[in-house]
Amino acid sequence: MVGRCTEVAADLSAFLDEQLEPVKVEHVSAHLAECEQCRKQFESLKAVDRLVSSTSNMPVPDLWEAISGKLPGTCEVIQEDLSAYLDGELPLAAQEGVNEHLKGCEPCRHQFKRLNATNHLIAKGLELPAALKVDLWAGVKARLNEDCALILSELSVYVDQEVATLRHRAITAHLLDCPPCQHRFNELSRVGDFVRAHYQPRLSEDFDLWPEIKSKLQVVPLVAREKAKPRLALAHRMAVAAVAVVVVLTGTLVSMMMMNNAVRVHPVSAETYLLESAMMEPAESAEAVVYDGQ
Repeated sequence: MVGRCTEVAADLSAFLDEQLEPVKVEHVSAHLAECEQCRKQFESLKAVDRLVSSTSNMPVPDLWEAISGKLPGTCEVIQEDLSAYLDGELPLAAQEGVNEHLKGCEPCRHQFKRLNATNHLIAKGLELPAALKVDLWAGVKARLNEDCALILSELSVYVDQEVATLRHRAITAHLLDCPPCQHRFNELSRVGDFVRAHYQPRLSEDFDLWPEIKSKLQVVPLVAREKAKPRLALAHRMAVAAVAVVVVLTGTLVSMMMMNNAVRVHPVSAETYLLESAMMEPAESAEAVVYDGQ
């Protein structure tokens, strides 16, 4: 019966939706007429189906209508990017998207034309008069001369590798871009190579700098440290501890002597020993010893 209930329970949903084969429909109907438990399960299933059907008839809210008014339109997004599109600052994919949109959108194309005309007007208004000549090279050259003067003042320590790491990198970068400073650096390097190659002093065999160095050294006398005197408090504690140890040992010896005097040996006969030993053993063993003694 349990196996049939399991099979019918698996087909109840399809039976409710009228999706079973005719043979199975007859089998499930016959079983529901006989089995109260499966019939209750089928009634619960029908109640759930009615509840779902009643709620499914409610109108579904249009989410797109609710959020579409809050989203920016395509034209708004394109018009925000028109300035960057005009200056060529958009990525390639975004530029292609704006270009395609401008082909089919007249308002955005009109906005783009107005922005382009405004840029041309501003650029034309910022043009310098033809009679006015501005020489920027003088300022740049003066600044370069200042940098070169500073670099030239540091070339000697730079050649000797005595410049900090960050400054060394800055001087190296300047030398790569400045031929005059690079020429001066090569001259200093050749002078250093010449000095190292030709300046080789000859020293006598008995040349000794140690006596002169030794005379300049300052000798500091070594003073022995005084031994620290023992503290009275420590000696006092040690004496108290020794007295306590003596008292404890004396008490222990007196206790042992008193215990030895208290112990006395009484003579015991063989019969008494047997009786006392028998009384200390279990009952059966004691009785056997008594009987043996009799």
